[in-house]
Amino acid sequence: MLRNYFKIAFRNLVNEKWYSLLNIGGMGIVLAVSILLFWWVRDELTYDNFHSDVEEVYRVNTRFGSETSEDMFPDTPGAVSTVSLRSISGVRSAVRVSRYWASIFRAGNKTITEKGEKAYVDGNFLDFFDGFILLYGDKKNLFPTPASAILTRDLAMKFFGSANAVGKIFKNIENNQILTVGAVIENSPDNSYFKQEMFLPMQAKERPFKEENNGDNLNESWIAYDFETFVKLDKSANPGIVGQKITSIKATARNKDNDAALFFLQPFSQLHLYAPDGKSSGMQQVNLLGLIAFLLLSIGCINYVNLTTARASRRNREVGIRKVVGAKPGQLAGQLMVESVLTLSLSLIFAVLLIEILLPFYREITGKTDQFSVLDLNSVLILIGALILVFLLAGIYPALMIAGLNPIRALRGLSNQRNTSVLRKGLVVTQFALATILITSTLIIGSQLRFIRERNPGFNREHVFSFDAKKFALPLQQALSMEPSVKNVSTSSDSPVNVLRGTGTVEWEGKDPGSMPIFAYVSIDPSFIPSFEIKILDGRNFNGSPSDSVQFMLNEAAVKQMQLKNPVGQRIKVEGRDGEIISVVKDFNIASIHETIRPLILSSRPKINNIVLVKTTGESAATAVAAARKLWSKYAPEYPFDYKFLETHYNDQYKSEQQMEQLFNFFAGIAIVISCLGLLGLVSFAAAQRTKEIGVRKVLGASVASITKLLSKDFLKLVCFAIFIAVPVTWYFMEKWLDNFAFKVDIDWRLFLVGGLITVLTAVATISFQSIKAALMNPVKSLRSE
Repeated sequence: MLRNYFKIAFRNLVNEKWYSLLNIGGMGIVLAVSILLFWWVRDELTYDNFHSDVEEVYRVNTRFGSETSEDMFPDTPGAVSTVSLRSISGVRSAVRVSRYWASIFRAGNKTITEKGEKAYVDGNFLDFFDGFILLYGDKKNLFPTPASAILTRDLAMKFFGSANAVGKIFKNIENNQILTVGAVIENSPDNSYFKQEMFLPMQAKERPFKEENNGDNLNESWIAYDFETFVKLDKSANPGIVGQKITSIKATARNKDNDAALFFLQPFSQLHLYAPDGKSSGMQQVNLLGLIAFLLLSIGCINYVNLTTARASRRNREVGIRKVVGAKPGQLAGQLMVESVLTLSLSLIFAVLLIEILLPFYREITGKTDQFSVLDLNSVLILIGALILVFLLAGIYPALMIAGLNPIRALRGLSNQRNTSVLRKGLVVTQFALATILITSTLIIGSQLRFIRERNPGFNREHVFSFDAKKFALPLQQALSMEPSVKNVSTSSDSPVNVLRGTGTVEWEGKDPGSMPIFAYVSIDPSFIPSFEIKILDGRNFNGSPSDSVQFMLNEAAVKQMQLKNPVGQRIKVEGRDGEIISVVKDFNIASIHETIRPLILSSRPKINNIVLVKTTGESAATAVAAARKLWSKYAPEYPFDYKFLETHYNDQYKSEQQMEQLFNFFAGIAIVISCLGLLGLVSFAAAQRTKEIGVRKVLGASVASITKLLSKDFLKLVCFAIFIAVPVTWYFMEKWLDNFAFKVDIDWRLFLVGGLITVLTAVATISFQSIKAALMNPVKSLRSE
């Protein structure tokens, strides 16, 4: 019997090629996109699950400030690990990670630039995070000497042409350190928190740490917040209490200092999707894309149901005859479910082929490199899960509906479609509402990204490129200022579009002794302010005199934080340096506009500045870059010249939003195409149901336009109703998304008008195509059977 079911199902697919292609193609497209989205969601939700005991691992985070000004950091002093193991019950083990960005290495006769992160780690790093696979080396002795290094397989291949690189040496050009490969590990998977390709022993950091921190011992120091500390707790241990104990121990050790740091533990499994302060923007994106995957799948299922029920009208007599000769409803339903399984299986095969085509686009957008293979167990589970879900959503209802036809009505060519018309209309409304939500959301996301690009950040970043000049900033600045293609050259200790350095050691008259607000802290030279056209509200700029080293400029946010009146001329102490406030500058963005403008202190210590900022004109930019490259080869020939325009650096901060815009554009296109396929099926169904009516109307003189209007008006009403539903839903969710930005656009009602218009015009084109086709039919053919 099952064999006959498949034979009949295959015959029906071949006999109705047009509908079969629409069903298989439409569902295949939806399955391909949805499977890739579910694959991405699974990858995001399983970050670092390849380590054992991952649920018992926590990172120690630090909170500075007060209720009015709080800052959360993932960094801690080096002593946190030591005291946790020594003094706090419930802490089984601990490990520290300290990141660094050394970039130039020489292996043999090759000089290699590595821009990615490296890290100093404790010797138990691979025991603590045991999911990393050791390829070569002794796990009990990963770092035979303080000058040892662990490399990933790819980096070992890049340095030495072989993964088995244990014992081979290479040189860090930046500090002239000779390093020996102590071990080689497998490359980290995409869903790993640790992306470093090189690990050095923490012992190698001890000497420079002492030099930078007045002889402090790295393992006992509470001064420098240079380390990420991870602890593994007993199952009975309370993470909140452990954090409080660390805070208490630190307060006792530093009772003479006003260091109001608090420590708290964050589950390691949450690090990828949740910020240290608990903000869940990463998790929100996962939920959003998971929802979109389900919505696209729902649109595809609705489309499948509509097309299947449209075809059902042509099988009324077949079903009636089968019932008259004794076929049971269960047998008929079984036959039709087999047809659904066959159609959906072919759709899945098409989806797998389409996934292979879409993979390069998927990797470019998501940055993922994992292969999607049908032989991989996770891939197989997702494919089978998708097939079962689609069958439950789209396969059962059409089969039961067709099998439930009344045999007498079926033999007369009638059906019970009136009983299901409300459901079918509801499906169309749902389908187009979802499509409109995606289209309008895309327009709003695009509007916010344009706002980001065009918003005045409070300083002029146009035609400015920057580079890390290391110790050559001052001579390069002087040489570049003589170039005709250069308008201005300034130096700073950080990039103005993304200030990373901050300080909590700021004292002023009237400060609350129990508070420790964090200020962004940047050193600039006198050329910085005029070069970037930053407005001075009160006071003056630095003048290049020695007294600049004990003078400070504040932005408006810093004045507000300190609650100062007439701040110019008042005294403050910053990191132990007592000085005078000489001016207040207008607030300007020093970080992503996801954040409010932070309090900023500007000092002038040009000798510590390492960032050179070169302002050009649009026409002379290439000439200025060439001049800078030539000078760089004179001062630092062993280093590559690595520069970036501030506009590019600024836009890089919104890469995830740009990716989201691309994804929404793609998803909205898929949604509208699949929705139109479903609408095409419904219009075909309506035309088939009213074939003789159309023939009679034509014989009586009805025009093509009037017949097209007859078939179109009811569907257009449904589409307009779908838009009416989509508007408030989109408004609500987009307001939630925009709340992630400190500076955002107001949602423009015209975007909803444009989104609705796109939906209506697309629907009109689809309906008109099938309606005109039906209206042009020869009435003789449609009336011949009467």
